[in-house]
Parts: sequence; structure tokens; C-alpha cells
Amino acid sequence: MEPIKAAIEKARRQRGEHSSYSFSRGVSRKAEELADLKNIEYTCTFTHEVSRAELIANRVIAQEKKHIFADAYRMMRTQILSKLRHNNWSTIGITSSGPGQGKSLTATNLAISIARNVNHTVLLADFDLRRPNIRNLFNYEREQGLIDCIENDVPVEQVLFTPGIDGLVVLPGGHPVDESSELLGTPKVASMVREMKERYKNRIVIFDLPPMLLTDDVFEIMPMIDSMLFIVEEGKTKREEVTRCMDLLKGHNLLGTVLNKSHDKMSSYSYKTAYY
Repeated sequence: MEPIKAAIEKARRQRGEHSSYSFSRGVSRKAEELADLKNIEYTCTFTHEVSRAELIANRVIAQEKKHIFADAYRMMRTQILSKLRHNNWSTIGITSSGPGQGKSLTATNLAISIARNVNHTVLLADFDLRRPNIRNLFNYEREQGLIDCIENDVPVEQVLFTPGIDGLVVLPGGHPVDESSELLGTPKVASMVREMKERYKNRIVIFDLPPMLLTDDVFEIMPMIDSMLFIVEEGKTKREEVTRCMDLLKGHNLLGTVLNKSHDKMSSYSYKTAYY
């Protein structure tokens, strides 16, 4: 683990960043304005109620009020929202070096945590077209998703679903495809991303992106996204992979690095997830 942490720290120093950010709230809005924020109407959105037990079984825990892992996501949320606010950003791309390192789970838990903040709504979008996984975390069985919007001109509103969590709407990926980089690089996708960013003033859009070192898919989308979050799994991600990804992320507003399955007793997040 130490070599991975060293690589992360080196990249942070090169960016001139620190491990913590100050957090300050702006002037409070009127109560009715906050209520309106959480009551955006998605007229075509399908409602898929998922039980608390199902979410916990899938390690989706950010909605829990008393859960040690949820506390880690709340702390991460606070730091990330401060950075977004400071830079007037509204979109986050989440990626990793390879598959199976927890990026989809991190994206989902972070999305729920931010949605629980009264100042924001969240759109969680699965852009990993080769291995879409977000819908599985919500036990969502309908197959339509982003790929149908791209290939068949299905309106985005018709494939969105809400999992019964206030302030959260999900855009699933749909069925997996192989020619994903060609599809993600089309003007249609660029227009969709722009619409997601601009439609609602106080909405945060979180993109679950493809891994960085398998295909060029992620590089088609990164220039359209305000900021990036990089996921590392302790014991799986290699130091040279971290170094290579940090080089590739230069110029893409890296918010920080999340160390999954961390057991570093010196870290205040030693139980599961550390944010650097």
C-alpha cells in the first residue's frame, strides 16, 4: 500500500493541492426554494423502489444515517462540494485504472450522499458502455439505457429511473456494447452531456466512466466533464498504474483519489474508503 500512497502524494504535490479543503455555505435560500429544488418533476421518469435491505446487500450504504462507511462518504461529499462550489463546477467523472476497483460503487454512494444534501439534486449517469453496472447496484432489471438514446434516439427522459431516494435520478447504461469509443465520441453524446450539465442550475451530474487503461473510451468523455475522481483499490491497483493514470489525468481537474478497502490505521477512514 505504501508505494501506492507515495504515488498519490507525489501527484498531489505536483498539482499543488492539499489533502483537505475548507467548507463554507453560501447565504441560505428561502425554505420554499429549497423545497422546490427537491421536487423537480421528471414527467417520463420510471420509479423503481428498491428496499433498504437490497441496497445494503449491494454495499450501497450512503443513505444510512448511522453507518461508519456512510460517514466516510459524507466527509468526502463535504470536501468535493466545497471544491465544486469554489470552481463553479457541476460535473464529476469517476474512473479507475482497470475494472473491479469500486468506481461504480463509489459513484453510486457519492451520488446518494450528495442527493441527501438539501442544496443539490443529482443525476447519476452510467457511461461505462462496455461494462455498465450502475443498474445492478439498484437491482434494476429494465434493459433500456444510455446506449438506446445514442443508437436509437430514445429520449433520455424515457430511460431515466428514480430509486425512491429524494433528489436522485439514474441514467443506466443499458446493454453492453463493444464499439463504445466510437459512440462516445459522437456529436450526439456531446450534446447529451451538455444538456445534462445545463438543464438544472443546482444539479450535480456524476458520470461512472470506463477504466483508463483498457480502452480509449474515457478520453472521449473527459474533456466534456468539469472534474475527475480517481479510484484505487488497495492490494489490486499497481503503483505503475497509478503513476500512468495520474499522468493521463493532468489537465483534467483531478478532485482527488479514493483508496478503496483501505486498512491504513493512520487514516481517519481506515475502515473502508480513504479520500486524498
